[in-house]
Amino acid sequence: MNLPKEYGVTFDDEDMNNIRDPNHDSLVMPQYVANCFVSRIQVDNGSSVNNIQLETLKRMNIPESEIVSKSSVYVGFSREAKSTLEIKLRVYVKGVNSIHNFCVIDVLTSFSVILGRPWIHDMKEVPSTYHQCIKMLAPWGIVKIQGDQQEAKDYYASSMKPTAKSTQA
Repeated sequence: MNLPKEYGVTFDDEDMNNIRDPNHDSLVMPQYVANCFVSRIQVDNGSSVNNIQLETLKRMNIPESEIVSKSSVYVGFSREAKSTLEIKLRVYVKGVNSIHNFCVIDVLTSFSVILGRPWIHDMKEVPSTYHQCIKMLAPWGIVKIQGDQQEAKDYYASSMKPTAKSTQA
């Protein structure tokens, strides 16, 4: 997509309206995935793949037969290796429909979906956790997608709660 130079993506003070600063929040926003409204979507330019939880696919009523049997190994930041499967899903953002590959993970995480660099680059998006938004080039110009900072704070807080009681020696 070749847009004139005046369509360059920039962030300014206006993008900080309604942002509780200082913030160290992840960029979280609900979107439509496979024609289903999905909350708890994290946009993460540190992720080399797009992820979706198997449990999320089940809640979306997507049959497991749509999951490709191609298996790959996913290594998380704790160096734990997990086998994943793949699925292609349509993502709808501000009037733009696109199809993307997702690694299906059978692990419960704080987020239902993680949109990583493949999605960010394919969509020609510029995410800003500082501004809590994404700007992207659409055929009609620059589109801004606002993150949900409160949701990011809520899910961060819930992810920090222990899942099992520790035993003392």
